[in-house]
Amino acid sequence: DRRQRQMCIRDRNANSAVPLYQQVAEDIRNRITSGEYSPGQALPSESRLCELYNVSRITIRNAIADLVEQDLLVTHHGKGTFVQTPKISSSLNTFKGFTVFCHENNINAYTHMLGMNRQKPNTAIMKKLELTPEDDVVYLKRLRHVNDKPVMIEHVSLPCSQFEFLLDVDMENQSLYEVIERRTGMRLEDNCYTSITLETSIATEEEAQLLKFDSPQSVFVLMETVITHTGIPVHYTKQILSGRHFKFFLSNKVNQLSMNWSEV
Repeated sequence: DRRQRQMCIRDRNANSAVPLYQQVAEDIRNRITSGEYSPGQALPSESRLCELYNVSRITIRNAIADLVEQDLLVTHHGKGTFVQTPKISSSLNTFKGFTVFCHENNINAYTHMLGMNRQKPNTAIMKKLELTPEDDVVYLKRLRHVNDKPVMIEHVSLPCSQFEFLLDVDMENQSLYEVIERRTGMRLEDNCYTSITLETSIATEEEAQLLKFDSPQSVFVLMETVITHTGIPVHYTKQILSGRHFKFFLSNKVNQLSMNWSEV
């Protein structure tokens, strides 16, 4: 098998203008596609790949760099090169709740409630929701899971004047938007738009514990205000997203959120 693999590379090199590193990259890509190398699996060492393909170390490094750039491989310093997990993309131009997003992409999702109460909003939330100092909010703190692993911490604040009924609902593994639709008849995805701010940060000690980080890691901090088409704020949400599982693409044509879903 080794000789056949080497001969295949030699033959293609002799009859093609395609650089040798690209031929090696194509072969590794085919192995990933066929399932021989599965998501999260470590590739053989550089020296082993040199033996397998009968090429130089620089050729292997160029092939790996090419596949890293294509988001098929990821390299961890001191640990090796691993097959990157596939990503699911969702346009940020399309307003969808997390539950709907996961359902449409056949992702197994679960929501665990960390807490829910009635409280006074801080100044920032009061401004976002256009509230007065006399107003209260319904506050939900949730831990969102994908394939049984925690990937997001979510803090949601809604005006108590409209959504006090939520305090009487068991929200464990419930879709907030589905509960609101059942009680009010309003489908938020069809009647609202969002204002989003995205930042990066290092997870706090509590966040790292909830997301089960084994070392300090970066997180996305996504702050979103959901507003009806008539201009009325519905809720303000702050999401702490694991940097290992989410990736944002922004352009003047398409804004997309990608999620490393099969890794989790």
